[in-house]
Amino acid sequence: MHNLEDEIAKLCLDKYASLKKTGKPSNCEWTVLSGIVLQNSSKELCVLSLCTGTKCLSGVELRSTKCNERGNKLSDSHAEILARRAFLRYLYHQIELAISNQKSDIFYLEDNGIKLRDVSFHFFSSQTPCGDCSIIPKLTGETEDLVCPPKKARTEDESLASQFGQAIVDIYRTGAKCVDSDERQDPHEKGINYHTVGPLRTKPGRGDRTLSLSCSDKLAKWNVMGVQGALLSLMIPTIKFESIVIGGGCPYSLESMQRGIFQRFDPNIGAPEIVQSQISFEHRKNESRTRPCPSSIVWCLVPEKPIEIAVDGLRQGATKKKNKSFNLLISRKEIFKTFLTIYDKFLKGKLIPQHPKKITYYHCKQYSSSYQNLWREKSAVFSKWPTKPLYLQELLVF
Repeated sequence: MHNLEDEIAKLCLDKYASLKKTGKPSNCEWTVLSGIVLQNSSKELCVLSLCTGTKCLSGVELRSTKCNERGNKLSDSHAEILARRAFLRYLYHQIELAISNQKSDIFYLEDNGIKLRDVSFHFFSSQTPCGDCSIIPKLTGETEDLVCPPKKARTEDESLASQFGQAIVDIYRTGAKCVDSDERQDPHEKGINYHTVGPLRTKPGRGDRTLSLSCSDKLAKWNVMGVQGALLSLMIPTIKFESIVIGGGCPYSLESMQRGIFQRFDPNIGAPEIVQSQISFEHRKNESRTRPCPSSIVWCLVPEKPIEIAVDGLRQGATKKKNKSFNLLISRKEIFKTFLTIYDKFLKGKLIPQHPKKITYYHCKQYSSSYQNLWREKSAVFSKWPTKPLYLQELLVF
């Protein structure tokens, strides 16, 4: 296999096939598979995180969460988002190896901090991410999973129909809804005028609007801010994806992917290589698989508890009475706890003067000045990005 995209796709699919059946779709169910793959200086590939998922909690469900349970549940269980959160667990493990003077695959220590080795990271998803990337033209005389290149780059005022050399007969649609703060909303007319392109969108969730941005928007943010997030920016360099690989057998348009990831915000933003593999995922949505799988598989390359099964944002088997013992290790609360523990070992309060028992998740992120300054600098790019209610972020872990 000569193409890097096919090697990445096959590696993820082979890893998925090696996992037990628990959490996988039944005969009539489908799911999305996403993963993050490492390529080292010797060009060897290794899967670091691999997840499935299609679900998202509604805003109503999150707002009804009790104060002491905030941060326990995952609000967004789409595979792409889970893969990134599982990747964070891997990063924390590698940081701990580096600061303990053990061999890390990706980090090494210097006097002025943690450095990244000569490695690259690649993102795989079995289908195009929900939101803007999935608004794809259906062109006359083409098969459903083939879309030709556009005639020219899109400008903000152009319609979808002006971008392609063949007549558009319809568009593939996304369930994600335009954010309320944007004056551009979907017209919901027939055919190619059902969607508008460009706005930020929130994921659909069990009838009610969610508070989670679409996977297209999240990938766009990671492309600018890095995958590591605000907390890890206090300890490690920015990490971005070298490439984004989409699985075969699904509707795909390079122009739609480029628009969704960077062109609709700023064409000058650096971008990963975007490519579709010829290899398809066996449990993707098709004529025989019509119902989304309710559970998610969460796997990452760590020695302790590398795999979890998630349902409704908690570990499988959770009940209301036993909520605390069923937090996923990739939940906001558990990741924050991991951060505080490792940060205390590494920096010993140099950047965060408050005691770990007294600092909240939200206020801890504000100490990452470089990350917060970049976000403010890019506010014109993400000017309509909604902020989750503060009370959902003011969680304590100890």
